[in-house]
Amino acid sequence: MASVRAQPWAALEADNLTSLAELTETNLLKAIEERYRAGLIYTAVGDILVAVNPFQELLMYDGAWSGAYAATDVSGLAPHIYRVASAAYNSMVQGKKNQVCVISGESGAGKTESAKFIMKQVMNMCSSAGLGLKLQQKIIQLNPLLEAFGNARTELNDNSSRFGKFIQLLFESSGRIVGAGLEQYLLEKSRVCVQTEKERNFHIFYYLYAGLPQEKKAQLHLKGPEHHRYLRTYCQLTKDCSSEDSREAFSAVLESMESIGFSSSEVDQIITLLAAILHIGDIEFVSSEEGGGDSATVRNPEVVETVSQLLCLESSAEVSFALTTLRTVTRGEPVDKLYSCSKAAVVRDAAAKALYSRMFQWIVSRINTHLQPRDNYSRSKLSVTEDHLNIGILDIFGFENFEANSFEQFCINLANEQLQQYFNHQIFAMEKLECAKEGVDDLDISYTDNTPVIDLFLARPIGLLCLLDEQCKGLNGSEKAFVQRSRESFNKHQCFAPHRGNALEFTISHYAGDVSSDINHEGMLHLIQIWSS
Repeated sequence: MASVRAQPWAALEADNLTSLAELTETNLLKAIEERYRAGLIYTAVGDILVAVNPFQELLMYDGAWSGAYAATDVSGLAPHIYRVASAAYNSMVQGKKNQVCVISGESGAGKTESAKFIMKQVMNMCSSAGLGLKLQQKIIQLNPLLEAFGNARTELNDNSSRFGKFIQLLFESSGRIVGAGLEQYLLEKSRVCVQTEKERNFHIFYYLYAGLPQEKKAQLHLKGPEHHRYLRTYCQLTKDCSSEDSREAFSAVLESMESIGFSSSEVDQIITLLAAILHIGDIEFVSSEEGGGDSATVRNPEVVETVSQLLCLESSAEVSFALTTLRTVTRGEPVDKLYSCSKAAVVRDAAAKALYSRMFQWIVSRINTHLQPRDNYSRSKLSVTEDHLNIGILDIFGFENFEANSFEQFCINLANEQLQQYFNHQIFAMEKLECAKEGVDDLDISYTDNTPVIDLFLARPIGLLCLLDEQCKGLNGSEKAFVQRSRESFNKHQCFAPHRGNALEFTISHYAGDVSSDINHEGMLHLIQIWSS
């Protein structure tokens, strides 16, 4: 006879897969699939929560569910993201120990939504009045702002996080929230300049077009979105730049910034900078007769003038010079070398990416300023004093494998390998150690150790990142030389497979699958060209 839950959140033995008679990969996957088909998206495997994205709204996150999981003991409750949040909060308050929630999974698995639910439940459990309540509201308002500037539509996910974030919630020993901090990692800067037809730039550019009044667009010299190179690739451009959803999203971003504490002047500066970035992408180059050969000169100086005006720069000529000329100093004398048209285009895109990245860092810095505790606590580093406890929430992109994988996927997948190694250590290695302490010596726990692939990336002096760094800093660095050095160094490595012929590609065997990296792809090419110039 099947077990029946007294309440929808009451636990059953079958909720935890450690109750299975035989713990094999096949049995685990089968049990998770059966539960998913029965409408149970959450499953426990020991102390770990497995969540399967339902790709639909579910009625299991309202006040009743939140209240049920707000108990001081959640051991008798069914697996749920609220249970993770409540367990972290209760352990922090009762045990006076800092906690961290690590959220991992492939792109589109629902990591960002899970992070939101954890924050929501923790905020509900530490309900405060006065300044505490205002701080809670600010923290909740983080999501619309961060998603607008850090998320984008990809082939796998309409709201994919294109950066990693670590949010730290700070509490008094009583459990009252006193502040928060945010660190961001690996912003996918190349998306500012390059997207495929089925993918979009960062959300904020489309929200900007849908939400700004026409007179403001005119002040910023913004034409139709199809006229800007950084936006025109997307196949549904006109629709997305005028939709009601985008207009509402832009309003939500403005409300979020106001709630957190951004001034109207700061908001206007951000909007102006976004427009300047779009105009930078429209700067074009032609070969100059004066420089000879393929030496570049700006084809449309009026666009440079617009960029200079928006960035409050005194001279558009200096901007043109910076985009077309490499100046070095030899024996105290400046030496100028004109870029080729292709190199100037790389420099132009590098400038746009750098501006967007610096703007994003500045937004995060301002968020931290407005969310810091009102005492002598330092926000220069996300470390805590004896007077504060904290709950950390790590939300970083999942493993990625596309048709063309660039430097971003190179870094993202390395980060996921390191997270996987952390899980392996916590789940398997520590479990074996604990069993050994209890005298259970014959326990057979096998798992795949991914140390070799991490060493492939990080080993010194010979690792993929060291070799890439070598080519980036060398005067004659090139993609071809990087691939050749990699082949020579890792020809017999178990996780590295060079491609045949002269193709500038190789395949890395990750824990989640084989990934082929195209070194000629835009991201990797830009990295090497910018550094070697």
